[in-house]
Amino acid sequence: MVMEYIQPRVAIDESDVGTRPTQAVSLSAIGLVGTFSKGPVNQAVTIGSLEQLVTTFGGYTEGLTGYLSALAALNQGASDLKIVRIGGTAMKAAEKIYKDASAADSIKVTAASPGTWGNDIKVAVAAGTAASTFKLVVIYGSQSETLDNLTLENLNNVNSQFVTVSKVTEATNLPQNIASTPLAGGNDGAAAADGDYIGTLDENGKRSGLKVLETVQVGLVLCAQQHSATVQNALLTHCAGASIGQGLRVAILNPVQNLSVDAAAATTASMDAARGILTYPWVEPVELPGQYVAPDGYYAGLLSVLRSNQSPSNKQIQGILSAERMLSEAEVKTLTLARISPISLVPGRGFRVRNGVNLASDSAWSQTCIRRASDQLEMEVFAAIQWAISEENTPELRTAVAAQLDALMLVKKLNREIYDYKPTLCDDSNNTSETIAARILNVAVRPRFTYPADYVDVYIQRQIGSAS
Repeated sequence: MVMEYIQPRVAIDESDVGTRPTQAVSLSAIGLVGTFSKGPVNQAVTIGSLEQLVTTFGGYTEGLTGYLSALAALNQGASDLKIVRIGGTAMKAAEKIYKDASAADSIKVTAASPGTWGNDIKVAVAAGTAASTFKLVVIYGSQSETLDNLTLENLNNVNSQFVTVSKVTEATNLPQNIASTPLAGGNDGAAAADGDYIGTLDENGKRSGLKVLETVQVGLVLCAQQHSATVQNALLTHCAGASIGQGLRVAILNPVQNLSVDAAAATTASMDAARGILTYPWVEPVELPGQYVAPDGYYAGLLSVLRSNQSPSNKQIQGILSAERMLSEAEVKTLTLARISPISLVPGRGFRVRNGVNLASDSAWSQTCIRRASDQLEMEVFAAIQWAISEENTPELRTAVAAQLDALMLVKKLNREIYDYKPTLCDDSNNTSETIAARILNVAVRPRFTYPADYVDVYIQRQIGSAS
């Protein structure tokens, strides 16, 4: 395939040629798309704790997906979730129209975000402190706020964490006083379809669903509790299409609930993706005894707290009471051969991930830790040599680039992020007069990644005679 080089593809730093420091890149951020009981819609909001999650998006509500996967990830120690709240077509914010003394519509009070949570907001109207104004007393649970000295002309300036206030079209009179009454009509949009999770990019550049995460740097992506083939394919396409600048990433996929081991293994026959991990089975959370949930949040949370070169295999999962299916060693083997990464109870050691495989059929990329370590290295190299873009392609430039990347590789070797490396090639051997004339600088970085010791063979030799 012939590539066209028309203009520089990254930002230019016009400083002098020389070795630059290299900033580390993290793959711990989790991009999560799901339904919630409150909070901003189709925006990526950073959540770092359970308290933040509940405050921003609400707690557990039956039928909603996002909280289940987010809680599972947080229980593993995840601290960087980029949450995108979505909802079905019925999603609506609670509201109420307040009338003036002549019973004509005056103002509309609307919950700050869609959802049934807004039906619990109560609003009272009273005379304002200043003449010819009114005030609203907003009550939500044990919290309240007073919005004073309002007129029909200054409602755009209302600063409330619970509501927005607007003038009804053609209203001329202030609302009459009324005791606190609840807003109504809020809907969580729990009946979200595959298309709501996948999202769109409209002609105005407005994004929804998974499309929002195209502009956010994350290392892991999931659509909370979803398991349809349509959503799985969208997640894999999303990850395959992400550029280094956007942030390389992998998707965590769920099986269908109550799927047998053999049926689960059959689902991967047509799947081949080094950027997809299918985990299995559904599990019972400590917080919800008797209920089983998809395992995507548990697996993503574990990966988020591991170094990129660490395999998830044999790592413990927190917060699980039981699994929908208790797996035998033979079943674990069946799932492993099918490129599925199961969570299973290990007697005396809790629930653990039983292998580190992804959905790649290529053995060179079938280990998740190799995929993620490579992603991290690619992103760090990309950031490290941006300064070289559009500099003169001279021996001095090539020597400087090679020296900088060798320094990076040495640090990664000392930190055990890679096992070893060969010196970076950026010289006349891979930069010919033709490539230089085409404005191309060829650089070959040659790491040897660390591999997990998945198979420990112990030989017991019976000795006879003295210990010496």
